[in-house]
Amino acid sequence: MVRSLDKKWKEFLYAFSGFGPNFLMVLMGAYFTNAINPAAMGGDTYQVIMKGTCFILPAVFPILYAIAKAFDGIIDIPFAHITDTLSTRWGRRRPPIALCFIPMIISYAFCWWPIGGADNQLVNTVWIIVWALIFFSTYTMCMIAFYGSLSNVCDSESQRLRVSGFKSFFDTISYCIVYALVPVLLSGFKLYINEFAYCALPLMLTITIPLFMIKEGKKYGYPELEGAKAEKIKIVESIKLTFGNKLFIVWEIVNCCAFFGLQMFLSSMNALIEGGMGFNGLEMTIINTCAFAPVPIMLYLFNKLKDKKGLRFAYQSCLLSFAVSILSFVFASLYVTGGNKTAQYIISCVGGVMGSWAIGSFFMMPYLVPSQISSVEEKLTGKNHSAMYFAAQAVCTSIIGAISASLVWENVKMLFISKAAGGIVYAENAANAAEKFGVGVETVFNFGVLIVPIVVCIMCLVGFAVAFKMPKNYTHEVVAKELKRQNPSLQIDDYLKENKDEEQEKGEILFVQIGLSVLSGFIFGFVWIAFLFRSLKALFNKPYGLGRWLLACFVPFAGSVLCVRAHEQLKELAKAKGLQITDKKWLHILFGVVFVILPLNIVSLALLQHGVNKIMRADDAA
Repeated sequence: MVRSLDKKWKEFLYAFSGFGPNFLMVLMGAYFTNAINPAAMGGDTYQVIMKGTCFILPAVFPILYAIAKAFDGIIDIPFAHITDTLSTRWGRRRPPIALCFIPMIISYAFCWWPIGGADNQLVNTVWIIVWALIFFSTYTMCMIAFYGSLSNVCDSESQRLRVSGFKSFFDTISYCIVYALVPVLLSGFKLYINEFAYCALPLMLTITIPLFMIKEGKKYGYPELEGAKAEKIKIVESIKLTFGNKLFIVWEIVNCCAFFGLQMFLSSMNALIEGGMGFNGLEMTIINTCAFAPVPIMLYLFNKLKDKKGLRFAYQSCLLSFAVSILSFVFASLYVTGGNKTAQYIISCVGGVMGSWAIGSFFMMPYLVPSQISSVEEKLTGKNHSAMYFAAQAVCTSIIGAISASLVWENVKMLFISKAAGGIVYAENAANAAEKFGVGVETVFNFGVLIVPIVVCIMCLVGFAVAFKMPKNYTHEVVAKELKRQNPSLQIDDYLKENKDEEQEKGEILFVQIGLSVLSGFIFGFVWIAFLFRSLKALFNKPYGLGRWLLACFVPFAGSVLCVRAHEQLKELAKAKGLQITDKKWLHILFGVVFVILPLNIVSLALLQHGVNKIMRADDAA
């Protein structure tokens, strides 16, 4: 197999491939159903197609949309089989992306255009469902082909983990833009959400990146077919192998629990903030920034915790954190606080920061686990059906998402409750509910925005409990033993000898560290120093502990002195090992004067990290 990602910048670029389609899918999930039926939204908002106008049949559309979402999941199975077994002169993964790219753009645009106008809800309902089916199908084919290629383009578990982490990073940016920036852009430029969606359509072009990066087909000697004579796995056998894998099934149960709550939350998030809390676009941006801005740092720390305590422990901590943080939407709601802005800000911002610990892992795990299982399976059995694992996962999550986001949320958001009158009523909006209650509209609250956080919390706790059945890590040995359980005749001893599970990669990826520092407003610098000092302590066996960290972070110019000393120590150690580190202590002094505390001085941090990486990699190679 010809490996495509032979440089780290290629890993970063490849992970960026799905950014455009995923961004537009997140935008659709966050705003679309509320845009065409704004029952749970405030009156003065641009997060709709037309203020106060319902374009679809509210009793029928949720059912049809849920069917469309479920269909999106079901077709993943045959689509995955196609991309797993396809044989063309252009390869296996690239043709589906090339064929589905343009229909995906056209169908997405038409979904946001209710052709019947404000008066013909039936025509709009049929029109939107038809184009949604086409969009879901083409989007699925593109992304299944992209995800399925991961087991082929990556060399090792560590590389898959890096690409998964980079993908999570870009997913996080998508969510930051959609939930934190878009509300401000809409109100600032007075754009309705459908107009913004059309402006963002060119981002779909990112999915064409794999067309130029995946090395497959006639030009490379058909590496995806292992000499063009590899056995093609039948669809029934592929399904049996996938759903017969206990590791995958346990993971999928945990994933579905989290996804049920997460999908319901993401679909209702704007209504929770704008309708349930009474926040405007700027206020929404503030609390969403608290939730999404720390995610790159949290994802970095998640990987550190995973290396130390195991993948299961790290993911369980995320589920527990999210279960607690989501309740902030209840305690900060107008129903509970009565509109006390100070209390709302404190509760929601604290909840957002807590939730940020989990958000990055929710993006990374569904990408990492199936690719690791399928990669080991391919090496042991010679059968490559990696896309089927992603398809099986998509079937489960699509059905779960259809139930939670389409059926449950789209119906509970039509329910209203009042403090002045007992009971719950079904109504098209708050004014209609107030009329049914016989009370003032100011005493009426949407019941859906109160119940959703509780449901999400419960589902995360269920996922936390089931996760105890997961292995500590999805190592080569764990996956190989499960495959042998499925097929007792499978020989795994030689494979395990040749593919020992990799030790934690020493050092850091420098451009990732720099990127995190800049994107976090240099907050990440405080974290970077801690891990850098830990590495220096391991190399020199000298005290680079809490005291030096405090000096470097908070005492002006102290960081510059520490950097010069550390640089000299690295030079001496490198010389003793036959390596060379260029004398650049003048840079430490220069930038230490400009940036008086070390977290701001990414030049000095990068120079020291480069030296540490060089020595550690030399030690590993020795």
